[in-house]
Amino acid sequence: MVVAALGVPIGIPVTGDAVGRLRGQWSRALTDAAPVAVVDLTDLTGNGTDDDVHDYAITSRVTMAALEATAGQRINLHAGAVADREGRALALVGASGAGKTTAVRQLAGRLGYLTDETTSIDDTLAVHPHPKPLSVIPAGGSPHLKQSLSPDELGLVQPPAQAWLHRIVLLHRGEDDDGLVPLAPAHAIAEMVTQSSSLALLEHPILRLADTIDACGGAWALHYREFADWIGDLVHLLDVEGQPPAPRLHHPGVAAVPAPPGDTWTRAPWRDAVEYDEELVLMVDDRVHVLAGLGVLIWLALEVPCSAGELVARAQELWGEHPEAPGLVSDALALMTEEGMIAPPLSWPAV
Repeated sequence: MVVAALGVPIGIPVTGDAVGRLRGQWSRALTDAAPVAVVDLTDLTGNGTDDDVHDYAITSRVTMAALEATAGQRINLHAGAVADREGRALALVGASGAGKTTAVRQLAGRLGYLTDETTSIDDTLAVHPHPKPLSVIPAGGSPHLKQSLSPDELGLVQPPAQAWLHRIVLLHRGEDDDGLVPLAPAHAIAEMVTQSSSLALLEHPILRLADTIDACGGAWALHYREFADWIGDLVHLLDVEGQPPAPRLHHPGVAAVPAPPGDTWTRAPWRDAVEYDEELVLMVDDRVHVLAGLGVLIWLALEVPCSAGELVARAQELWGEHPEAPGLVSDALALMTEEGMIAPPLSWPAV
């Protein structure tokens, strides 16, 4: 059996009774295309694995195979997605437990179901659907025992033939019920990095996210207790005027930097960075940092090597004389060094 996951044909080697069951679950993803990859199910075959556990494991492996096939080509987010008839897609980004499946299942009573788990976006903003089975807790059942149900069985709305990312919402489920709140792009980027797969393999990954957020009219956070209370607001968000792009500068990554001369500090190698008015999003290896205040000043100043004294002078020139300036700069340098953002002098730490 072959299914299209994120637009990638993935083979599932099944036989017997499992064939009909899985074809039903994957009803919207079945394809006659030749598989790009075939998932390995040898450890699930003939060992008495419960059907629900077996089917959930298959779904996970199909998703991982599709992610591996698209790594370094697309933005792959841990996000559900739905789209209206015009193809305008709404992505709901969230960690495990944030309520993505419940949210998508409720929204897909009005908007087309694209995926409840992984949203894959190419450089044209096209969303490649992943109409996988949804993992649903049976009525009155244990939260640890989930059934895999097809979007057809759940009556979810069919999506349009093509969809493009139009709005981005980050799910924050908890006691705060403030609803939709615009997010500063620096913080949206940082949160999206933590809910992405293989983002660091893209060229200029932070810039790519910044461009995507701008193209989607900004990003919003949804602070909610019960998702059903906010369905109308989310559907309406597709028609709300987007936020204007925030001014920014791009600082392309550098793979290697010379050792700091003398008693000077310098930047460590970084993968990508985008500077906003008061914040800077910096990716080092696959980790992301949002710098503000003194952190931004130090990192920007270290475009050329500087001594700690020169950095203190820069800070006081900008913010005025301060008796604790040397200590504050020293603490910031130590923290940024610990996080791999800057490289210290060979003589550091002072004995």
